[in-house]
Amino acid sequence: MKLYLSPKAQYQFQALKAKNIKYAEQVKAILLDIKEHPLEGIGTPELFDISLPGYWERRFNGSGMILYYHEADYVVIISIGNELLPSFEELPSALRKMSQTDYAASIRLMEANRAHEDDPKVGIFWYNSSWNELFGVVARSLRDYSKPNASEGRITCSEMHEAVWKKEYNRQKFHGDGSGPFIGPYENKPRGRVFYLVEEDRFVVAVGKWLEEYPQARELILEEFDLPRDKTSFEYAVHWDIGHTWR
Repeated sequence: MKLYLSPKAQYQFQALKAKNIKYAEQVKAILLDIKEHPLEGIGTPELFDISLPGYWERRFNGSGMILYYHEADYVVIISIGNELLPSFEELPSALRKMSQTDYAASIRLMEANRAHEDDPKVGIFWYNSSWNELFGVVARSLRDYSKPNASEGRITCSEMHEAVWKKEYNRQKFHGDGSGPFIGPYENKPRGRVFYLVEEDRFVVAVGKWLEEYPQARELILEEFDLPRDKTSFEYAVHWDIGHTWR
């Protein structure tokens, strides 16, 4: 059984350790027990709400409560609360029904967008040489931009490699087993950025010299961003060399 702590639960557990190590040890013992026996064991497991199947609670030190969600092969600890910590629950709220007008408009918009799925895109990416595939891709359709968006005649996405890497690393850390491609400094893996040059009506893929070692990545980039071959060039700039950052 895999056990994951939500970002909130992890924060609460760290806060509890700082405030009362005795309570924290109780919680740790219950968490380990939940991992082995989700529906029975210490802390008196009970359904949190009969209308929310899968949500369970366990008690510690009288007033403390651990709220968790159980599926077939994993458990997610949602929150850990007592008088020392925030105790509000993060549970699904009732969904507001979309109006028929909004629904029809949304369907029409999606139908219109279907015709543009293969439009050229700008954005960022990393390249995994071991698997010969791109990852961490942020691709934005050129249709989403206009000439006023361009800075010095160039259009690209606003996302930065460093920020995207940080977010993906946190997802990997909190919602997986900690393994994955987002390990170590973001600049230590081959990466690049796709620009569109407005006045010249062409695309530039800015990369480091790593592309000379892995030329097979060219085809992956062209396909991922739906770039026209006759209007796309690959150009070297030191910023995208392995190991280089803004600093």
